[in-house]
Amino acid sequence: MEFSQQTVISGIVMPNNWDETGRITGIALYTNNEEVYTLENNHLTEELMNFMHQNVKINGRIRQYPDGRQSIVAGSYLP
Repeated sequence: MEFSQQTVISGIVMPNNWDETGRITGIALYTNNEEVYTLENNHLTEELMNFMHQNVKINGRIRQYPDGRQSIVAGSYLP
């Protein structure tokens, strides 16, 4: 699976994965078009967790999986 060109998507940051104690270990961006992009872990993931349940714009590269899932690697963001 290859990444797309650099793109900007907007949506709400939401929890997407938890550990056995209930701690959030992954987040996703839910768009107005009912698309879900899981955020791949990088240096910005922890920062984006501070914007849980808020709208953000993420500039990054999208990866499409054969099963229809989508993820994004954030390069930058705007709250």
